[in-house]
Amino acid sequence: MAASSFQPPNPTERPFAMLRESRLLTFACCAALLAAGGELREVQGQNLALPPAAERKVAFTEIEPILRKNCFSCHGPEEQESGLRLDLKKRALEGGDNGAVIKLGKSADSRLVLLVAGLDKETGPMPPEGKGKPLTPAEIGLIRAWIDQGAPWPDGGDAELAAKHWSFQKVLAAPSPLVKDAAWPASSIDSFILARLEKEGITPSPLADKVTLLRRAYLDLIGLLPSPEEVREFAADSRPDAYERLVDRLLASPHYGERWGRHWLDQARYADSDGYEKDGKRPFAWRYRDWVIAAMNADQPFDQFTTEQIAGDLLPGATQEQKIAGGFHRNTLHNTEGGADPEEDRVKKTVDRTNTVSTVWLGLTLGCAQCHTHKYDPITQREYFQMYAFFNNINEENIEAPTPEAAVELAAAKERHGKKLAELRATMKAYEQGDFPKKQAEWEVNAAKNPVVWQTLEIASAKSRHGAKLDLQSDKSVLVSGKNELSDVYTLEAAIKGNERITAVRLEVLPNDTLPAKGPGRANNGNFVLSTFAVEAKPAADVAAAATKVVFTKATADFSQGQCDVQQAINENPADFWAVVPHVGQRHVAAFEAKEPFGHDGGTKLTITLDQAYNMPEPHNLGHFRISVTTAPSPVPLEGVPQEVSAAFAVDAGQRTDAQKKQLADYFKTVDAEYAKLAKAVTDHEAKTPKFPDDLKAQSVVELPKPRVTNIHLRGDFLAKGDVVEAKTVAVLLPLPVGE
Repeated sequence: MAASSFQPPNPTERPFAMLRESRLLTFACCAALLAAGGELREVQGQNLALPPAAERKVAFTEIEPILRKNCFSCHGPEEQESGLRLDLKKRALEGGDNGAVIKLGKSADSRLVLLVAGLDKETGPMPPEGKGKPLTPAEIGLIRAWIDQGAPWPDGGDAELAAKHWSFQKVLAAPSPLVKDAAWPASSIDSFILARLEKEGITPSPLADKVTLLRRAYLDLIGLLPSPEEVREFAADSRPDAYERLVDRLLASPHYGERWGRHWLDQARYADSDGYEKDGKRPFAWRYRDWVIAAMNADQPFDQFTTEQIAGDLLPGATQEQKIAGGFHRNTLHNTEGGADPEEDRVKKTVDRTNTVSTVWLGLTLGCAQCHTHKYDPITQREYFQMYAFFNNINEENIEAPTPEAAVELAAAKERHGKKLAELRATMKAYEQGDFPKKQAEWEVNAAKNPVVWQTLEIASAKSRHGAKLDLQSDKSVLVSGKNELSDVYTLEAAIKGNERITAVRLEVLPNDTLPAKGPGRANNGNFVLSTFAVEAKPAADVAAAATKVVFTKATADFSQGQCDVQQAINENPADFWAVVPHVGQRHVAAFEAKEPFGHDGGTKLTITLDQAYNMPEPHNLGHFRISVTTAPSPVPLEGVPQEVSAAFAVDAGQRTDAQKKQLADYFKTVDAEYAKLAKAVTDHEAKTPKFPDDLKAQSVVELPKPRVTNIHLRGDFLAKGDVVEAKTVAVLLPLPVGE
């Protein structure tokens, strides 16, 4: 329609007049209610009035008929929409899936009042159309007054109402039926069998022969057939208690636990693999299986059998076997597929633990309440997640679980290892107290004459071209983590104070437990490549000055890999490099000597570049390193002495402090070949401390020191967080009579 032909509507036309009249009517109603003591509530942009509370004391006998008439069809014993039940005191005060609906003493803030008044922002008026008539202002006023007065509600009805549910009735012993052949039954069960046979006109079969009885007993108790020799022995046994002796022998057989443990393992959803598409193996699952078999063979009491599986790890001073029993909770499916959400998988496991415990021990279909309040059993979704909260505090853990035989073997091996270690330590101590002081004194005289000092640089900044994280450590080294992309370049900046003229730069590549094979590189085998080592220098005080590239003419290292000599890190070919395989997992040192000493009066700023160009699929970047410089003349040694050692040399031997004496002794231990040999022997032997094989572990669980927050999962969706709930057992939630 053209803009020029548009005509505004006439406000006197009926639709607009009705709109105006409705607003005036709403305003008039609100004014009347406010005058009577009501309160305003904003709903969908409109301020609507809440009817005033009754001005007298209200008893529950006045409230119950209102709730019964208007609310019980959706929130009563037959149906609990949104988990809300209003016919039971405890359930009504707890609220539903979306939280409490009654706030004691605060009727204007109670969602029950807002709902029946049609003032809830998220839900329409209650009861909904077709389920009942809207409550009158007087009825709402009674509910308001009742809530403001603390919602008095007599106790005593909840358990009785819940107990009427068929599944919670006591199991009572039925009287044995009368039979015609009273001599035939050997037990009360036989009476029921015979009564039915007599009803059908069937004569009981005769007693089975001894061989048949033997076969049945074997298959029933141990799941195996008897051998021909066992058949002959039993057939020839004429003692009156021969059958009882047979049963006792089979019950004592280790195969008994294997036969009957299978039934429990089915309930415990035992498996030797993870399930899902990957279906990875579970190398330690068998420990729980063997625990079940052993428990059956030991005729473990059922209460102990129960406690150890559900919470064996929580028992005071829990034994290894009790922790293995907790492997019951590890029989869940485990999703290791790519792209799987770890939290979603953990929630699924927690749901499985909740449902399995409830089914196996409680005999309840509690799992139905995961997504909604149970339609048939008196269990709410809130109660489901109160049970879930117990298992939500579990973390999975593989524990050391040696067999008795392995424990004996390990104890013997540790004793042998300890004796050898004591011998090695005694040898090293004898050397420290014998030849070591004399050799140290000779070394001090020679080293003090011309000490070479390597000054470790304080790195001011460290950057990676490809975004790796370079962290400065307390020992002035740089530890790399995060991104590990091919051919990374590290750029470091540092400053040297004073007027020193640097003759060489040293690179230490260092091992670290966070790196593959302990490094010093980030490749899977612990190696690295250094294709180019470059340094630029400029005056520290002159920001505008251009940096000058340092020319290195000589490179030496304590070790180079095959054709990958350290000299290749300073040549003109960026395709070759320095590397250290197979000597990974240990410290290596390279020194780069400058063609001419470099530095500036007043301090020098250095920019150091470590280029790691590598034409292969896997990155070979450095993982842990440290930079230092020296002013010593060529040829420079790789080690030299630290600054604190050089300072100790400068003090007359008779004037040195105890700290300086210790510094010299500790440092000499690092350069004395004999001491290093003895110390390495001790360290290597310590690393061989006997331990249990990796396969002597068990799947178990551990309780978190700080519980996870547990929310109701709305409609069972773990991402849709409802109210926070605390852990409560179903036994507490349903205080019902216990069957006999």
